Amino acid sequence: MDYNCREVVQKIDEHLTSHPNTTLKIAAERLGIPGQTIEKALREQEGMSFQEFLANKRLRRAFTQLGEYGPAADDPQATKRARRRVFFPKTTVKYQVHSLWILKSKYSDPHPLVDLSSEGLAFLSDEAPKPQKRVSLILKFPGEESEYQLKGHVAYTLATGIAGYRYRVGIQFLPFADRRGCNNLKILDVLLNIERTYKS
Repeated sequence: MDYNCREVVQKIDEHLTSHPNTTLKIAAERLGIPGQTIEKALREQEGMSFQEFLANKRLRRAFTQLGEYGPAADDPQATKRARRRVFFPKTTVKYQVHSLWILKSKYSDPHPLVDLSSEGLAFLSDEAPKPQKRVSLILKFPGEESEYQLKGHVAYTLATGIAGYRYRVGIQFLPFADRRGCNNLKILDVLLNIERTYKS
């Protein structure tokens, strides 16, 4: 059977809106379109694989929903914080959990940032790293080529349903100082500037 690539992409896009956690195999079965045809259509029309298309769609949907909810949505620590978190749209976080095998592990794919302050941040994820685990982070702001590397530990994980992501993960940053094991003071300046700019 011949398939129109544009129509296939449209059907996949509509399906993923209702089923953001689906797999290529399940989507192919439900739509009655071979998986290879879906992959080919996405490559030709969007220049990406099914997995990349799904990840990008989930990110966009998460950013939209987070903009509607505001930075305090589902925040279990809001009343305990000295500094209020701010919402910085379309920012992503990659993370790496420290373990005995840290040299063999790698950073995650980009996850949507929920909120941010100079003390910590929260992001959405399908994984739930255990509280107190040390993590390394890469923060990427929209429209900027620079990425910011930070260290912290997991403060909490909370079940959520935003854009199909399973968890909200809260991170508390390690201290900022000019010594080994701490976060770079230049990044602290960036975060404080964001707080001043985006607080309402």
